[in-house]
Amino acid sequence: MDSENNMTYQEIDFLLPAQRFNIQFSYVTQKGLPFIREFVLRLVHIAPMSKSQVATYFGLSRLETDEAISDLVQRGELTLSDSGRLMLTGLSQGYFTDLGETPQLSAVLDSGATLSFDLASFSCFSNQNVSDSWRAGISLEVDRNHISQSEKLVEKSFQHQFYQILEKEFLPKSVSQDPKERPYVYTVNAVNKLRDFPLRLTAKFKIGEDGESLERDDFEQLNDSEIVHGLIAINLSKFVRPSNTMALMQAMMEIGDEDTLKVFNPKTNSVNPRFIDDLQKLEEHYETARTTFVGQIYTRSNWELFQRTLAPILTKRVKAKSDHNDSSFTWIAPSDPFWGKSDRARAAISDFIDRAFTKNKQLYKPTLYVPVFGPEDIRAAKSWCHEFRNFEESISGLYEGMLDGNVEIIHLEGELVAVVYHFSKPEALPVSMPIGFISTNKTIVERVGRIARDYVDGSSSFDKPNDCGAISKMAKLYK
Repeated sequence: MDSENNMTYQEIDFLLPAQRFNIQFSYVTQKGLPFIREFVLRLVHIAPMSKSQVATYFGLSRLETDEAISDLVQRGELTLSDSGRLMLTGLSQGYFTDLGETPQLSAVLDSGATLSFDLASFSCFSNQNVSDSWRAGISLEVDRNHISQSEKLVEKSFQHQFYQILEKEFLPKSVSQDPKERPYVYTVNAVNKLRDFPLRLTAKFKIGEDGESLERDDFEQLNDSEIVHGLIAINLSKFVRPSNTMALMQAMMEIGDEDTLKVFNPKTNSVNPRFIDDLQKLEEHYETARTTFVGQIYTRSNWELFQRTLAPILTKRVKAKSDHNDSSFTWIAPSDPFWGKSDRARAAISDFIDRAFTKNKQLYKPTLYVPVFGPEDIRAAKSWCHEFRNFEESISGLYEGMLDGNVEIIHLEGELVAVVYHFSKPEALPVSMPIGFISTNKTIVERVGRIARDYVDGSSSFDKPNDCGAISKMAKLYK
């Protein structure tokens, strides 16, 4: 539970269409004047006076006074009255807003910037840490008119958000070198689209102490998150799946997992956050071989927990003389629409595959199984190849259905297992809730491993093995 007693149970990346633009504009800036020039004008602004009075006030010689006055006359800022006194011109009078105020000179200057805007709320966001990847996330759809008229809409948004963009330091430093100055847009000369890309927004789904779903936080990259939350709600409605509480409880009994059964409220068949908190405290207090967690296994905190459990096992193997190239490390993904919809999933899969090897030996043989509808499911194979490009050779298709597709298993033979139940209750939660455990208990490791092996080695029918082979080969086989 976090500091507010709310529990984050799911993290999903949403990919919002965005574009980068080159914007050329003119702006008006108020600049101060050089010392002598400013104070001569301020003095004459109070009252018209003679050259000798100006010289006396500033302690200037006749020559210095003549040079200063001559310069101001040439600039059109001072003039002589019929009585021979110096007076402000219409131009220099415009420098002052009130008697005794510091004069400010307006100047129209040209500048330009490369800026990024999303195509839903048209918020300007930082160009840093932007990725071109449309993978590992749920893509959001925006109004087509926003795409076709983006340059015109960005021109208006740039003018409207100018001060915010300036305060975020997205504009060149020359636009506002002096923090006392407050420039404003005079005109937008040109807006040219440079390229399209996604803005990756990570949404955290939370429940309170009572297990009820909470409103999602706003996105710091956006000026107005309400529009995007509406798009998210529309997309989530496409992924609605029926409640699977009973199926999960049957899976827990098959696995022999009585502890996770205890976190469900028997009256409502809903997960009780307080029960989870109590279970985690008991595991920590008694230093059991099991650790319960909430959320996807690949979230930062859960993956660090998994790696800490795995580390001593791998250290031992590194020190051993023999290779472990026959030691299978199997990761079976669930048939859950929200699994893998995060950049953190790609990072975890990279760890899972890359850490199998050191310079001198192989520590285990990694295989990630992803759900497909059989060896001829070319559409799913191509989709997985796209999602997890660069990892295809270590990913295989598995005929979906193991434990009704609701359970994820990561199993290192004889050593460690992680089990994740993907709980769905659409009437209460907008997305599935992953909840699971990591265990090094040999009995549990062997029992779960046997369930996984029996399914992977089994067949959906006489001539259709569940293991459909590498997704890269599946994608090429039926071209």
